[in-house]
Amino acid sequence: MTTANNFPRGSEWRKWDLHFHTKETNKNDQFSSPDFESFCIYLFRNAIEKKIYAFGITDYFSVDNYLKIIDFVTKIETNNNFNKEEKAIIKSILILPNVELRMLPVTDSGRLINIHCLFNPAYINHLDNDFFGTIEYSAGSGRKFKMNRQGIIELGKNLDSGLDDSKAFVNGINNFIVSHNQMQKLLDENSNFRENVLIGVSNSNRDGASGLQKHFDLFEDDIQSSLDGVRKAIYYLSDFIFSSNFNDRKYFL
Repeated sequence: MTTANNFPRGSEWRKWDLHFHTKETNKNDQFSSPDFESFCIYLFRNAIEKKIYAFGITDYFSVDNYLKIIDFVTKIETNNNFNKEEKAIIKSILILPNVELRMLPVTDSGRLINIHCLFNPAYINHLDNDFFGTIEYSAGSGRKFKMNRQGIIELGKNLDSGLDDSKAFVNGINNFIVSHNQMQKLLDENSNFRENVLIGVSNSNRDGASGLQKHFDLFEDDIQSSLDGVRKAIYYLSDFIFSSNFNDRKYFL
């Protein structure tokens, strides 16, 4: 039988940052650190100072930077930039891979909706097969491009044949879009995927699902209801909401 002695301290509120982009992120990298290791030192010094206990290392369509962070932590005992106590804290921080996707439909601000997939770290080796190699972008006329690196490069070249692989990858990242139907199908059909992911949606009126509401002003009531259905379908797809709006908290509760 569970007693109070099993949990003498009760619940604790801790700081988590589940949407954290790093240096070398696939879109809009504005970090000034000279290299990735310097960035990691900066990251963990701030995590220790601000007492952040969990990170969702985030990037568009990729877990590469998450793996670099994990490699840095794995080698932390040989790193002379931290003392013994700091190294212990760094090893205790929960680090999760967060893959950010851009999803149709477009919001009132002309932006795509941001969807975040936070994965169980133990599932990382299954992502190529179950996730990146499963979702496809359709460019019409039977042309489809997978959400893996090669597929994104091919999409970029399909849009501009004069690009080399590096620039084509950037172009593909900027244009790859998923739909809530694709995500729902993957969740419905792959129980292994479903049991190892938490999906979060931004509720910003710029790049979140709530931005669909202003579209209603443009349509008659019957079309309005179908847009409302899309918005609710995205909410039902999600396990949590990224929002700092207290009214959002009350609404979803």
